[in-house]
Amino acid sequence: MTTHDGGYARPAAAAPRDFRPGRPMEPEWTELLESLWRDRDLLVKDFLARFSAVSYGDALVPPEDVYQTAADTMDMFLFQMAGLPLPADLQALPREVASRRARQGVPLDAFLEAIRNDFRVLWKGLERVAGTTGIGVLVANMDRVLDAVEGYVSSIQQAYAEEEARLARNKQLYRQRLLSRLFNADLGGPAEVRELAAALGVQAAGSFEVLAVTAESVAQAQRQSDHRIYAYENAGVLYLFRQQRKGRTWSAEAPPFPAGYVPGVEGLAAVPAAAASALVLAQHQRRGAGLATMEDTWMGIAGGLLERKFPDFSAPIRQALDNCTPLERQRLLQVARSYGRTGSIKETSEELFCHRNTVVNRLHSLHEVIGLDLTVPAQAARALIALSRYSDVVE
Repeated sequence: MTTHDGGYARPAAAAPRDFRPGRPMEPEWTELLESLWRDRDLLVKDFLARFSAVSYGDALVPPEDVYQTAADTMDMFLFQMAGLPLPADLQALPREVASRRARQGVPLDAFLEAIRNDFRVLWKGLERVAGTTGIGVLVANMDRVLDAVEGYVSSIQQAYAEEEARLARNKQLYRQRLLSRLFNADLGGPAEVRELAAALGVQAAGSFEVLAVTAESVAQAQRQSDHRIYAYENAGVLYLFRQQRKGRTWSAEAPPFPAGYVPGVEGLAAVPAAAASALVLAQHQRRGAGLATMEDTWMGIAGGLLERKFPDFSAPIRQALDNCTPLERQRLLQVARSYGRTGSIKETSEELFCHRNTVVNRLHSLHEVIGLDLTVPAQAARALIALSRYSDVVE
């Protein structure tokens, strides 16, 4: 709450604290502290004046919270500087304040900037009650003031870090539960998809791109720190997805680990099916490749399916190539892969740095060896599927 002039209004008074140093060993120092205790409202007022120059950004901290924290903190310092045990309600003050500020979203730097005013406030207050006659006592006890404030700062930093870590764990746990729901539950209808998308902070009807990462690459992929990437792990496979951004796709900026990749997934509800497809691509990825896409992996997948339905589907072609010399086999495989990808004699010759006639001659040689003509589409499909599996073996 604030006063009519924008200042801080004091909340309802808590139970008064009993500040009794007893029979002190240092009466002059104790007298200063007792005087400051009686005037401690001035300490709070000074702190709040200095605090007005500190920005907590977008964090929402109620004015009465700031006031009460300042009052409690000044009381705590006075008890500590007097060597008195802290009242029960002040013993956990640093942890409570730090945890609360972390939950309120106060940046640590701004929080510490506010706390650093505590020493200035205490010192100014002590100077005021000491006057000219007590300045020597004040200087002699400067370490006590510093120790009290530095101890508070240290406790605050530790408690803030612990609360931040706890909040991060809770947020990650909540996010993982949402992702588990996405990947494992029947989402029912559009309303449930929209609800889940809102909780994840994505557009239900947005366009997504998906990665599936397997084996030893999982640990490397888990180190991705972009908050826009959603990660879900299941059965040793890590699935990553994010909303697709124009000009900033994984296809344009490949991640530093191999993965199966499915772009252009329309709608959040389609992500699990795309993830399953990405896993198939990852499982058929050629060694040393970056992102395995449908375009460069489908032949190997088709070959595997055909081998299961028609055992030894590739055997005649494999055996024919095995009878070639290593150099001849390498040249035939190169021309087959290049021409199969480009469909152009000209582009193949440029890619292989050879004359067009050489490409034609090698395609003719390949036809003679395997009995299939790559210039005939139906024969080319069968040949390329079989050759893709042979390439996987020899490479």
